[in-house]
Amino acid sequence: MATITFNKFDLGIDHRKGAAVSDANRLVEMKNAHVTTGLATEKRPGLKKVATLEAGTKGLFPAFGKLHTFYGGDGTITHADELFEAHKLVCAEEVTDDENSETSYAAVHKAVTSIHYVDVFNGYLYVAAEHGEEGFHHYLSGEEITQITDSQCPHTAAVLKAASKMFAVSPDGQTVRFSKTGDPTDWSAEEDAGFLPTGLNSRGAREAKALGIYQSNLVVLSRDGAQVWAIDPDPTAMSMTELVENVGSSFPQSLATVSGDLYFLSDYGFRSITTMQLVSKLSDVDIGSPIDDLVRPAIRNRTDMPKATYFYGTGKYMCAIDKQVFVYSVSRTAKIAAWSRYELPVGVDAWAELEGELYLRSGNDVYLLDEDGYTDDGQEYEVLIQIPWMNFKSPGVLKHMYGIDLAMEGECYVSVGMDARHSGSFTDEVRIVGNTYGGGLIPLECCGTEFSFRFRNVTDQPFRLDALTVYYNALGVL
Repeated sequence: MATITFNKFDLGIDHRKGAAVSDANRLVEMKNAHVTTGLATEKRPGLKKVATLEAGTKGLFPAFGKLHTFYGGDGTITHADELFEAHKLVCAEEVTDDENSETSYAAVHKAVTSIHYVDVFNGYLYVAAEHGEEGFHHYLSGEEITQITDSQCPHTAAVLKAASKMFAVSPDGQTVRFSKTGDPTDWSAEEDAGFLPTGLNSRGAREAKALGIYQSNLVVLSRDGAQVWAIDPDPTAMSMTELVENVGSSFPQSLATVSGDLYFLSDYGFRSITTMQLVSKLSDVDIGSPIDDLVRPAIRNRTDMPKATYFYGTGKYMCAIDKQVFVYSVSRTAKIAAWSRYELPVGVDAWAELEGELYLRSGNDVYLLDEDGYTDDGQEYEVLIQIPWMNFKSPGVLKHMYGIDLAMEGECYVSVGMDARHSGSFTDEVRIVGNTYGGGLIPLECCGTEFSFRFRNVTDQPFRLDALTVYYNALGVL
Protein backbone atom coordinates (compact mmCIF):
# COMPACT_ATOMS: atom_id res chain seq x y z
CA MET A 1 0.00 0.00 0.00
CA ALA A 2 1.17 3.53 -0.77
CA THR A 3 -0.22 6.92 0.20
CA ILE A 4 0.21 10.47 -1.03
CA THR A 5 -1.15 13.70 0.47
CA PHE A 6 -1.96 17.02 -1.17
CA ASN A 7 -2.26 19.85 1.35
CA LYS A 8 -1.04 22.99 -0.43
CA PHE A 9 -3.09 24.93 -2.97
CA ASP A 10 -1.03 28.12 -2.78
CA LEU A 11 -0.76 28.78 -6.53
CA GLY A 12 -4.48 28.64 -7.36
CA ILE A 13 -5.57 28.34 -10.99
CA ASP A 14 -2.61 27.86 -13.32
CA HIS A 15 -3.06 26.95 -16.99
CA ARG A 16 0.49 27.58 -18.13
CA LYS A 17 1.09 23.83 -18.32
CA GLY A 18 -1.27 21.15 -19.53
CA ALA A 19 -3.38 19.53 -16.83
CA ALA A 20 -1.58 16.23 -17.43
CA VAL A 21 1.84 17.61 -16.46
CA SER A 22 0.99 20.35 -13.95
CA ASP A 23 2.18 20.47 -10.35
CA ALA A 24 -0.02 19.40 -7.44
CA ASN A 25 -0.38 22.88 -5.95
CA ARG A 26 -1.60 24.37 -9.25
CA LEU A 27 -5.30 23.88 -9.91
CA VAL A 28 -7.22 23.37 -13.12
CA GLU A 29 -10.23 25.16 -11.62
CA MET A 30 -11.05 27.14 -8.49
CA LYS A 31 -14.52 28.59 -8.97
CA ASN A 32 -16.26 30.56 -6.22
CA ALA A 33 -13.37 29.90 -3.84
CA HIS A 34 -9.99 31.34 -2.90
CA VAL A 35 -6.75 30.39 -1.18
CA THR A 36 -6.44 31.17 2.53
CA THR A 37 -3.26 32.15 4.35
CA GLY A 38 -3.23 28.58 5.69
CA LEU A 39 -2.85 27.34 2.08
CA ALA A 40 -6.32 25.80 2.13
CA THR A 41 -9.12 26.38 -0.38
CA GLU A 42 -12.16 28.16 1.03
CA LYS A 43 -15.62 29.02 -0.27
CA ARG A 44 -16.10 32.68 -1.17
CA PRO A 45 -18.37 34.99 0.85
CA GLY A 46 -21.94 35.19 -0.32
CA LEU A 47 -23.78 38.29 -1.49
CA LYS A 48 -26.28 39.93 0.81
CA LYS A 49 -28.55 42.59 -0.67
CA VAL A 50 -28.50 45.67 1.53
CA ALA A 51 -30.61 48.05 -0.55
CA THR A 52 -32.43 48.68 -3.79
CA LEU A 53 -31.71 52.31 -4.53
CA GLU A 54 -34.09 54.83 -5.98
CA ALA A 55 -33.82 54.86 -9.79
CA GLY A 56 -31.70 57.49 -11.51
CA THR A 57 -28.38 57.42 -9.65
CA LYS A 58 -25.04 55.96 -10.73
CA GLY A 59 -21.80 55.01 -9.02
CA LEU A 60 -20.93 54.01 -5.48
CA PHE A 61 -18.16 55.68 -3.48
CA PRO A 62 -17.27 55.39 0.23
CA ALA A 63 -16.53 58.60 2.15
CA PHE A 64 -17.46 60.31 5.41
CA GLY A 65 -19.12 57.14 6.75
CA LYS A 66 -21.58 56.84 3.85
CA LEU A 67 -21.87 55.35 0.37
CA HIS A 68 -22.30 58.12 -2.20
CA THR A 69 -24.20 58.01 -5.49
CA PHE A 70 -24.62 60.60 -8.24
CA TYR A 71 -27.36 61.76 -10.59
CA GLY A 72 -28.30 64.57 -12.95
CA GLY A 73 -31.35 65.81 -14.83
CA ASP A 74 -34.39 67.52 -13.39
CA GLY A 75 -35.71 66.81 -9.94
CA THR A 76 -34.10 65.63 -6.73
CA ILE A 77 -33.31 62.11 -5.55
CA THR A 78 -33.01 61.23 -1.88
CA HIS A 79 -32.19 57.73 -0.71
CA ALA A 80 -34.49 56.26 1.92
CA ASP A 81 -31.62 54.21 3.37
CA GLU A 82 -29.45 56.54 5.44
CA LEU A 83 -26.31 54.57 4.55
CA PHE A 84 -26.50 56.15 1.09
CA GLU A 85 -26.30 59.79 0.04
CA ALA A 86 -27.20 61.01 -3.46
CA HIS A 87 -25.48 64.02 -5.05
CA LYS A 88 -26.77 66.03 -7.98
CA LEU A 89 -24.27 66.87 -10.73
CA VAL A 90 -25.16 70.10 -12.52
CA CYS A 91 -23.50 70.91 -15.84
CA ALA A 92 -22.69 74.40 -17.13
CA GLU A 93 -23.48 76.22 -20.34
CA GLU A 94 -21.52 79.32 -21.30
CA VAL A 95 -23.67 82.43 -21.78
CA THR A 96 -22.37 85.68 -23.30
CA ASP A 97 -23.97 89.06 -22.68
CA ASP A 98 -23.83 90.81 -26.07
CA GLU A 99 -24.15 94.28 -24.53
CA ASN A 100 -21.07 94.18 -22.32
CA SER A 101 -19.41 90.99 -23.70
CA GLU A 102 -19.35 89.42 -20.26
CA THR A 103 -19.40 85.64 -19.99
CA SER A 104 -21.27 83.69 -17.34
CA TYR A 105 -22.53 80.14 -16.88
CA ALA A 106 -26.06 78.83 -16.70
CA ALA A 107 -27.06 75.57 -15.03
CA VAL A 108 -27.88 72.69 -17.39
CA HIS A 109 -29.41 69.48 -16.07
CA LYS A 110 -28.06 66.47 -17.94
CA ALA A 111 -28.70 62.90 -16.83
CA VAL A 112 -25.70 60.95 -15.51
CA THR A 113 -25.11 57.74 -17.45
CA SER A 114 -21.86 56.54 -15.85
CA ILE A 115 -19.34 57.41 -13.13
CA HIS A 116 -15.67 56.92 -14.03
CA TYR A 117 -13.83 58.28 -11.00
CA VAL A 118 -14.53 59.71 -7.53
CA ASP A 119 -12.17 60.91 -4.80
CA VAL A 120 -12.13 63.34 -1.91
CA PHE A 121 -10.21 66.59 -2.43
CA ASN A 122 -10.05 69.17 0.38
CA GLY A 123 -13.08 67.63 2.04
CA TYR A 124 -15.26 67.68 -1.11
CA LEU A 125 -16.00 65.04 -3.72
CA TYR A 126 -14.31 65.27 -7.12
CA VAL A 127 -16.22 63.31 -9.77
CA ALA A 128 -15.56 62.34 -13.38
CA ALA A 129 -18.96 61.57 -14.87
CA GLU A 130 -20.44 60.69 -18.21
CA HIS A 131 -23.55 62.47 -19.43
CA GLY A 132 -24.64 60.58 -22.52
CA GLU A 133 -21.95 61.13 -25.15
CA GLU A 134 -20.24 63.87 -23.11
CA GLY A 135 -17.95 63.64 -20.11
CA PHE A 136 -17.43 66.29 -17.42
CA HIS A 137 -15.52 66.72 -14.20
CA HIS A 138 -17.43 68.01 -11.18
CA TYR A 139 -16.38 69.41 -7.82
CA LEU A 140 -19.07 69.27 -5.16
CA SER A 141 -18.08 72.25 -3.01
CA GLY A 142 -21.62 73.49 -2.40
CA GLU A 143 -22.09 75.62 -5.53
CA GLU A 144 -25.20 75.16 -7.64
CA ILE A 145 -23.14 74.39 -10.76
CA THR A 146 -20.83 71.50 -9.96
CA GLN A 147 -19.11 71.18 -13.35
CA ILE A 148 -15.57 72.54 -13.56
CA THR A 149 -15.71 75.37 -16.08
CA ASP A 150 -11.99 75.99 -16.60
CA SER A 151 -11.33 75.58 -20.33
CA GLN A 152 -8.12 73.63 -19.65
CA CYS A 153 -9.86 70.91 -17.63
CA PRO A 154 -9.70 67.77 -19.81
CA HIS A 155 -13.03 66.24 -18.67
CA THR A 156 -11.75 62.74 -19.51
CA ALA A 157 -12.34 59.40 -17.78
CA ALA A 158 -8.72 58.68 -16.76
CA VAL A 159 -8.26 60.83 -13.62
CA LEU A 160 -6.12 60.63 -10.48
CA LYS A 161 -5.44 62.65 -7.34
CA ALA A 162 -1.76 62.98 -6.37
CA ALA A 163 0.70 65.58 -5.02
CA SER A 164 -2.19 67.89 -3.95
CA LYS A 165 -3.29 68.12 -7.58
CA MET A 166 -5.72 66.44 -9.93
CA PHE A 167 -4.21 64.75 -12.98
CA ALA A 168 -6.20 63.80 -16.10
CA VAL A 169 -5.38 62.54 -19.57
CA SER A 170 -5.98 65.14 -22.26
CA PRO A 171 -8.79 64.50 -24.79
CA ASP A 172 -6.30 63.52 -27.50
CA GLY A 173 -4.25 61.40 -25.09
CA GLN A 174 -0.99 63.17 -26.00
CA THR A 175 -0.49 64.83 -22.60
CA VAL A 176 -1.51 64.49 -18.97
CA ARG A 177 -2.80 67.77 -17.59
CA PHE A 178 -2.72 68.74 -13.92
CA SER A 179 -4.55 71.33 -11.84
CA LYS A 180 -3.31 74.04 -9.54
CA THR A 181 -1.93 72.79 -6.24
CA GLY A 182 -4.75 72.63 -3.70
CA ASP A 183 -7.41 73.80 -6.18
CA PRO A 184 -8.93 71.13 -8.46
CA THR A 185 -11.12 73.71 -10.24
CA ASP A 186 -8.16 75.72 -11.60
CA TRP A 187 -6.38 74.11 -14.54
CA SER A 188 -4.97 77.34 -16.02
CA ALA A 189 -2.89 78.89 -13.23
CA GLU A 190 0.48 80.08 -14.52
CA GLU A 191 3.52 78.36 -13.01
CA ASP A 192 1.27 75.93 -11.11
CA ALA A 193 -1.15 74.14 -13.46
CA GLY A 194 0.17 72.58 -16.66
CA PHE A 195 0.79 69.28 -18.43
CA LEU A 196 3.22 66.39 -18.77
CA PRO A 197 4.36 65.72 -22.37
CA THR A 198 3.73 61.98 -22.26
CA GLY A 199 3.19 61.65 -26.00
CA LEU A 200 6.67 62.97 -26.79
CA ASN A 201 8.25 60.30 -24.58
CA SER A 202 6.29 57.34 -25.94
CA ARG A 203 8.06 54.74 -28.04
CA GLY A 204 4.89 52.92 -29.04
CA ALA A 205 1.28 54.04 -28.81
CA ARG A 206 1.23 57.73 -27.88
CA GLU A 207 -2.31 57.91 -26.54
CA ALA A 208 -2.43 57.69 -22.73
CA LYS A 209 -5.25 55.48 -21.49
CA ALA A 210 -4.92 55.13 -17.72
CA LEU A 211 -3.26 56.66 -14.64
CA GLY A 212 -1.98 54.95 -11.51
CA ILE A 213 0.28 55.47 -8.50
CA TYR A 214 3.44 53.49 -7.82
CA GLN A 215 5.57 54.43 -4.78
CA SER A 216 4.32 58.05 -4.83
CA ASN A 217 5.08 58.34 -8.55
CA LEU A 218 2.54 58.81 -11.32
CA VAL A 219 2.30 55.94 -13.81
CA VAL A 220 0.89 56.87 -17.22
CA LEU A 221 -0.17 53.84 -19.22
CA SER A 222 -0.80 53.66 -22.94
CA ARG A 223 -1.93 50.52 -24.68
CA ASP A 224 1.61 49.12 -25.00
CA GLY A 225 3.80 51.10 -22.62
CA ALA A 226 4.06 52.85 -19.28
CA GLN A 227 5.87 55.98 -18.13
CA VAL A 228 6.75 56.67 -14.51
CA TRP A 229 6.83 60.34 -13.53
CA ALA A 230 8.15 61.88 -10.33
CA ILE A 231 5.43 64.35 -9.34
CA ASP A 232 5.47 67.27 -6.92
CA PRO A 233 3.27 70.22 -5.90
CA ASP A 234 5.91 72.31 -7.68
CA PRO A 235 5.59 71.66 -11.45
CA THR A 236 9.27 72.46 -12.03
CA ALA A 237 10.21 69.47 -9.89
CA MET A 238 8.31 66.97 -12.07
CA SER A 239 10.22 64.68 -14.43
CA MET A 240 9.99 61.30 -16.09
CA THR A 241 12.05 58.73 -14.20
CA GLU A 242 11.40 55.46 -15.98
CA LEU A 243 9.99 54.02 -19.19
CA VAL A 244 8.56 50.51 -19.09
CA GLU A 245 7.99 49.14 -22.58
CA ASN A 246 5.66 46.48 -23.93
CA VAL A 247 3.15 46.60 -21.09
CA GLY A 248 0.17 48.90 -20.75
CA SER A 249 -3.55 49.12 -20.25
CA SER A 250 -6.67 50.35 -22.00
CA PHE A 251 -8.80 49.91 -18.86
CA PRO A 252 -8.42 52.85 -16.44
CA GLN A 253 -10.75 51.36 -13.83
CA SER A 254 -8.73 48.13 -13.57
CA LEU A 255 -5.77 49.77 -11.77
CA ALA A 256 -5.12 49.17 -8.07
CA THR A 257 -2.12 49.48 -5.78
CA VAL A 258 -1.44 46.12 -4.12
CA SER A 259 1.29 45.61 -1.53
CA GLY A 260 3.37 48.40 -3.07
CA ASP A 261 2.93 47.21 -6.67
CA LEU A 262 0.58 48.52 -9.34
CA TYR A 263 -1.80 45.89 -10.75
CA PHE A 264 -3.88 46.37 -13.89
CA LEU A 265 -5.59 44.62 -16.77
CA SER A 266 -3.80 44.82 -20.11
CA ASP A 267 -5.09 43.70 -23.49
CA TYR A 268 -3.40 40.35 -22.88
CA GLY A 269 -4.24 39.68 -19.23
CA PHE A 270 -3.39 40.94 -15.77
CA ARG A 271 0.03 42.51 -15.28
CA SER A 272 1.86 44.58 -12.67
CA ILE A 273 4.64 47.12 -12.44
CA THR A 274 7.10 46.43 -9.68
CA THR A 275 10.69 47.03 -8.67
CA MET A 276 13.13 44.28 -9.54
CA GLN A 277 15.10 43.40 -6.45
CA LEU A 278 18.90 43.88 -6.39
CA VAL A 279 18.99 46.21 -9.39
CA SER A 280 16.16 48.57 -8.30
CA LYS A 281 14.87 48.76 -11.86
CA LEU A 282 11.22 48.98 -12.74
CA SER A 283 9.85 46.06 -14.71
CA ASP A 284 6.55 44.60 -15.77
CA VAL A 285 5.54 41.30 -14.18
CA ASP A 286 3.09 38.94 -15.85
CA ILE A 287 1.22 38.10 -12.64
CA GLY A 288 -1.82 37.08 -14.69
CA SER A 289 -0.09 34.60 -17.00
CA PRO A 290 -1.59 31.56 -15.16
CA ILE A 291 -5.08 32.63 -16.26
CA ASP A 292 -4.38 34.46 -19.54
CA ASP A 293 -6.38 31.87 -21.48
CA LEU A 294 -9.42 32.64 -19.28
CA VAL A 295 -9.07 36.43 -19.31
CA ARG A 296 -8.41 37.12 -22.98
CA PRO A 297 -11.72 35.67 -24.23
CA ALA A 298 -13.55 37.51 -21.43
CA ILE A 299 -12.28 40.97 -22.49
CA ARG A 300 -12.41 40.42 -26.24
CA ASN A 301 -14.84 42.79 -27.97
CA ARG A 302 -16.33 44.02 -24.69
CA THR A 303 -17.66 47.58 -24.55
CA ASP A 304 -18.23 47.84 -20.79
CA MET A 305 -15.30 48.75 -18.56
CA PRO A 306 -13.73 46.12 -16.26
CA LYS A 307 -13.75 47.39 -12.68
CA ALA A 308 -11.18 46.46 -10.05
CA THR A 309 -10.61 47.04 -6.37
CA TYR A 310 -8.09 45.99 -3.76
CA PHE A 311 -9.97 44.71 -0.72
CA TYR A 312 -7.64 45.54 2.14
CA GLY A 313 -9.66 43.47 4.58
CA THR A 314 -8.71 40.20 2.87
CA GLY A 315 -5.65 41.12 0.77
CA LYS A 316 -7.32 40.42 -2.56
CA TYR A 317 -7.16 42.20 -5.90
CA MET A 318 -10.55 41.72 -7.54
CA CYS A 319 -11.42 42.65 -11.12
CA ALA A 320 -14.97 42.25 -12.38
CA ILE A 321 -15.61 41.56 -16.05
CA ASP A 322 -19.38 41.39 -16.38
CA LYS A 323 -20.52 38.67 -13.92
CA GLN A 324 -17.10 37.08 -13.58
CA VAL A 325 -14.60 38.31 -10.97
CA PHE A 326 -10.95 37.34 -11.24
CA VAL A 327 -9.45 37.23 -7.75
CA TYR A 328 -5.74 37.41 -6.89
CA SER A 329 -5.03 36.42 -3.29
CA VAL A 330 -1.74 37.93 -2.14
CA SER A 331 0.18 37.38 1.09
CA ARG A 332 3.93 37.88 1.21
CA THR A 333 4.07 36.52 4.77
CA ALA A 334 2.32 33.28 3.81
CA LYS A 335 4.00 33.31 0.35
CA ILE A 336 0.67 33.18 -1.46
CA ALA A 337 0.05 34.48 -4.96
CA ALA A 338 -2.98 32.58 -6.21
CA TRP A 339 -5.66 33.21 -8.83
CA SER A 340 -9.23 32.07 -8.52
CA ARG A 341 -12.49 33.28 -9.95
CA TYR A 342 -15.93 34.12 -8.63
CA GLU A 343 -19.07 33.69 -10.70
CA LEU A 344 -21.69 36.14 -9.49
CA PRO A 345 -25.40 36.22 -10.33
CA VAL A 346 -25.11 39.95 -11.13
CA GLY A 347 -22.72 42.24 -12.98
CA VAL A 348 -20.57 44.76 -11.10
CA ASP A 349 -21.07 48.45 -11.87
CA ALA A 350 -18.99 49.74 -8.93
CA TRP A 351 -17.02 48.56 -5.89
CA ALA A 352 -16.86 50.37 -2.55
CA GLU A 353 -15.05 49.44 0.67
CA LEU A 354 -16.51 51.14 3.74
CA GLU A 355 -15.33 50.47 7.29
CA GLY A 356 -13.84 47.10 6.40
CA GLU A 357 -16.85 45.89 4.41
CA LEU A 358 -16.88 45.46 0.63
CA TYR A 359 -19.98 46.51 -1.30
CA LEU A 360 -20.82 46.19 -4.97
CA ARG A 361 -23.45 47.90 -7.04
CA SER A 362 -25.34 46.19 -9.85
CA GLY A 363 -27.97 48.38 -11.46
CA ASN A 364 -29.94 49.87 -8.57
CA ASP A 365 -29.15 46.99 -6.22
CA VAL A 366 -26.31 47.16 -3.69
CA TYR A 367 -24.84 43.99 -2.19
CA LEU A 368 -22.46 43.29 0.67
CA LEU A 369 -19.85 40.55 0.47
CA ASP A 370 -20.99 38.82 3.62
CA GLU A 371 -18.13 36.98 5.35
CA ASP A 372 -20.70 35.06 7.42
CA GLY A 373 -23.03 34.20 4.52
CA TYR A 374 -22.70 31.43 1.97
CA THR A 375 -25.54 32.12 -0.43
CA ASP A 376 -26.12 34.90 -2.95
CA ASP A 377 -29.08 36.60 -1.31
CA GLY A 378 -30.61 33.20 -0.53
CA GLN A 379 -29.52 31.48 -3.75
CA GLU A 380 -26.99 28.66 -3.39
CA TYR A 381 -23.98 28.75 -5.72
CA GLU A 382 -21.55 26.09 -6.87
CA VAL A 383 -17.98 25.82 -5.62
CA LEU A 384 -15.81 23.79 -7.98
CA ILE A 385 -12.19 22.80 -7.34
CA GLN A 386 -10.21 20.52 -9.63
CA ILE A 387 -6.70 19.19 -9.08
CA PRO A 388 -4.75 18.39 -12.29
CA TRP A 389 -3.89 14.81 -13.26
CA MET A 390 -1.29 13.51 -10.82
CA ASN A 391 0.92 10.46 -11.53
CA PHE A 392 2.12 10.25 -7.89
CA LYS A 393 5.74 10.67 -9.04
CA SER A 394 5.66 7.46 -11.07
CA PRO A 395 4.62 8.25 -14.65
CA GLY A 396 3.45 5.40 -16.84
CA VAL A 397 2.83 3.08 -13.88
CA LEU A 398 -0.66 1.60 -13.57
CA LYS A 399 -2.12 2.26 -10.14
CA HIS A 400 -5.10 0.84 -8.30
CA MET A 401 -6.63 3.57 -6.14
CA TYR A 402 -8.96 2.15 -3.50
CA GLY A 403 -9.71 5.03 -1.16
CA ILE A 404 -9.21 8.61 -0.04
CA ASP A 405 -9.38 10.73 3.10
CA LEU A 406 -10.29 14.41 3.28
CA ALA A 407 -9.52 17.07 5.88
CA MET A 408 -12.23 19.67 5.35
CA GLU A 409 -15.01 21.74 6.84
CA GLY A 410 -18.51 21.27 5.49
CA GLU A 411 -19.47 18.81 2.77
CA CYS A 412 -18.76 18.22 -0.90
CA TYR A 413 -19.19 15.80 -3.77
CA VAL A 414 -15.97 14.13 -4.96
CA SER A 415 -15.27 12.46 -8.29
CA VAL A 416 -12.04 11.07 -9.74
CA GLY A 417 -10.68 11.41 -13.27
CA MET A 418 -8.80 8.37 -14.54
CA ASP A 419 -7.45 9.35 -17.98
CA ALA A 420 -5.87 12.71 -18.83
CA ARG A 421 -6.53 12.03 -22.53
CA HIS A 422 -10.29 12.09 -21.91
CA SER A 423 -11.34 15.04 -19.77
CA GLY A 424 -14.79 13.57 -19.14
CA SER A 425 -13.57 10.25 -17.74
CA PHE A 426 -14.65 10.86 -14.14
CA THR A 427 -16.28 8.50 -11.67
CA ASP A 428 -19.73 9.14 -10.28
CA GLU A 429 -19.77 11.68 -7.46
CA VAL A 430 -19.53 10.57 -3.84
CA ARG A 431 -20.91 12.81 -1.08
CA ILE A 432 -18.50 13.35 1.83
CA VAL A 433 -19.24 15.24 5.02
CA GLY A 434 -16.62 16.62 7.40
CA ASN A 435 -13.12 15.40 8.27
CA THR A 436 -12.68 11.71 7.42
CA TYR A 437 -9.23 11.16 8.93
CA GLY A 438 -9.38 8.60 11.74
CA GLY A 439 -12.89 7.46 10.84
CA GLY A 440 -12.06 4.95 8.12
CA LEU A 441 -11.12 5.81 4.56
CA ILE A 442 -13.68 6.69 1.89
CA PRO A 443 -13.83 3.73 -0.54
CA LEU A 444 -13.39 5.23 -4.00
CA GLU A 445 -11.96 2.66 -6.37
CA CYS A 446 -10.54 3.05 -9.88
CA CYS A 447 -7.43 2.30 -11.96
CA GLY A 448 -5.21 4.51 -14.09
CA THR A 449 -1.71 5.89 -14.55
CA GLU A 450 -2.74 9.34 -13.31
CA PHE A 451 -5.72 10.77 -11.43
CA SER A 452 -7.52 14.09 -11.21
CA PHE A 453 -9.82 15.03 -8.33
CA ARG A 454 -12.89 17.25 -8.58
CA PHE A 455 -14.63 18.70 -5.52
CA ARG A 456 -18.06 20.30 -5.77
CA ASN A 457 -20.02 22.08 -3.05
CA VAL A 458 -23.54 23.48 -3.40
CA THR A 459 -24.87 24.28 0.07
CA ASP A 460 -25.71 27.28 2.23
CA GLN A 461 -22.93 26.38 4.67
CA PRO A 462 -19.19 27.12 4.80
CA PHE A 463 -16.77 24.85 2.97
CA ARG A 464 -12.99 24.59 3.23
CA LEU A 465 -10.69 21.93 1.79
CA ASP A 466 -7.46 21.49 3.77
CA ALA A 467 -5.94 18.20 2.58
CA LEU A 468 -6.49 15.13 0.43
CA THR A 469 -4.82 11.75 1.04
CA VAL A 470 -4.96 9.02 -1.60
CA TYR A 471 -4.44 5.32 -0.87
CA TYR A 472 -3.31 3.16 -3.78
CA ASN A 473 -1.23 0.21 -4.97
CA ALA A 474 1.22 0.36 -7.87
CA LEU A 475 0.49 -2.49 -10.32
CA GLY A 476 3.38 -2.07 -12.76
CA VAL A 477 4.46 -0.33 -15.94
CA LEU A 478 1.99 -0.43 -18.83
